[in-house]
Amino acid sequence: MTAIRLGILALFTATALDASQPAPAWTDAGNRNGVALSFRDDPQLNAREVRAVAELPHLPGQIIPVACDFTQPLDPDTREARVVSGEPGGRYEIYLRYAPRFMVVSARDVVIEVQPQANGCAWTEVDGRMPAQSGAVRMPLLRGSWTVEAIDPSRSRVTYKITVRPGGSIPDWMVRRGAASALPAVIARVARCLSSPERPNGRCPKPS
Repeated sequence: MTAIRLGILALFTATALDASQPAPAWTDAGNRNGVALSFRDDPQLNAREVRAVAELPHLPGQIIPVACDFTQPLDPDTREARVVSGEPGGRYEIYLRYAPRFMVVSARDVVIEVQPQANGCAWTEVDGRMPAQSGAVRMPLLRGSWTVEAIDPSRSRVTYKITVRPGGSIPDWMVRRGAASALPAVIARVARCLSSPERPNGRCPKPS
């Protein structure tokens, strides 16, 4: 969910592969704060897929409702999250608007459809659901998933995947700057939310 910031785009900058080639194996991109990062190119989408894997001291039934709820304050760059149809916990569509970056990059927005899966959720962009809002560039591609698997009675392994094309023109140095912290930051917010002693109505506390 996808966890999602413009900073992750550095991991997506790649030369497109021929669509006839099979997807390559995951390439290790290091470990940040206990989160293992890797990437691979998707020749059919002409985009780069990024994967973050971590262990959390919680069960899947606790993690999934939080991670798959895009109305929760998990992505620090999200400025608006408005449900268009359905509701979190089931299939729903949601409008997301992300903050501008570095004072010169326009805000981005997108409508995605989130669908529950047996062990998490998956989402994809929805074309034509509503136009880009004033001052924002519509993201042509935003897909991803959360997969949560129990390791033992007190721990789970979470796998967070994102594939995105942000639209517009963004210089490489800008997107590289925040790449290393983007996905781990979302996972860290999920962990902090689940560890919070106070979550009225299941809502994560807003970061201070």
